Amino acid sequence: MPKSIYMIAGETSGDVLGGRLMAAMQSQGNFSFNGVGGDLMTSQGLKNLFPMSDLSLMGIFEILPKLPTLIKRINQTVADIVDKQPDVVITIDAPDFCKRVVKKVRKKCPNTKFVHYVAPTVWAWRSGRAKTMAELFDGLICLLPFEPQYFEKHGLKAQFCGHPIVEKIDLSVVKRPNDHVLILPGSRRGEIKRMAPVFADTFKQMKIMNPDLEGRIVALPHLKDDIAEHFFGMDVTYIDPNMRYDAFKTAPFALATSGTVGLELAVAQCPHVIAYKMNALTWWVLNRMAYVKHAHLVNIMEGAEVIPECIQEKCTADEIMNAVKGYSNSDLSAIRTKLSGADEKMPPSMQAAQFISQFL
Repeated sequence: MPKSIYMIAGETSGDVLGGRLMAAMQSQGNFSFNGVGGDLMTSQGLKNLFPMSDLSLMGIFEILPKLPTLIKRINQTVADIVDKQPDVVITIDAPDFCKRVVKKVRKKCPNTKFVHYVAPTVWAWRSGRAKTMAELFDGLICLLPFEPQYFEKHGLKAQFCGHPIVEKIDLSVVKRPNDHVLILPGSRRGEIKRMAPVFADTFKQMKIMNPDLEGRIVALPHLKDDIAEHFFGMDVTYIDPNMRYDAFKTAPFALATSGTVGLELAVAQCPHVIAYKMNALTWWVLNRMAYVKHAHLVNIMEGAEVIPECIQEKCTADEIMNAVKGYSNSDLSAIRTKLSGADEKMPPSMQAAQFISQFL
């Protein structure tokens, strides 16, 4: 008889994690999967309760109109879990939704174990979340090597199983022709509005130093026009985001909007600078809430600014150019190893599957 697994993912990145985890688990045993997920999880055999898109919301003004639907989905998910009494519930990202569900079902499912995939960033802000996670979950799969300690001290079984980026980006050796710069202005309109003008001005300065330099911009199709207006008349071409990893492995240098892409560039061993600018009030609040000195996860892991950061008041073309000119070609090869989990020879998804097996 197959083991019953209930899974909940709330966004595309969670669907990728969930799909890979399901594939790894099925290579080790017989399982039935129910819950909420996207196309990848469904393709691995998930029986979907409702569309994952109902949970893919960001920002208070987007959530408020959908609040009745979200409450309905929470109650619907709770009822389904209680009815099925699964062996393990695996929640992925969507922490606000998932924590509300788990809180409601724990006492009604006394034989079920609860595991969360992707640790909340308690090391960056709101450290009290670690205790809450320990009260709700039996296990936690961490993506970063320094995360387990924050939860283990509260009694939660946490394990660093590796970051999915190491599965996405292979180690094939390629040449990096010194003829272009890769530009990553962001994936949201707000980011592009703030970052594209800065990167355009930076590229102009780089062209003065090297007139033959080309710009290659990673752009989502529906955001290409928003970006193009800032690079009008410049020597640039556009890259489909689906081809970005190939671009990371061939680019001699990149200008990147701060985010997960910085970690991806590091794993691809692409030299880069990150930059970011946000609303002044948001920056003021974040500065008082945050525990970390750096924005780039590589710098947080290393405890030093290995990758230059041009954040907020330093997010100007002149500051970025200073960072480019003074760039030290740090060896990024060790980053992949540090993100590979406890067993470097085993993919992170398989390490996560083995962690789940402890609760079966």
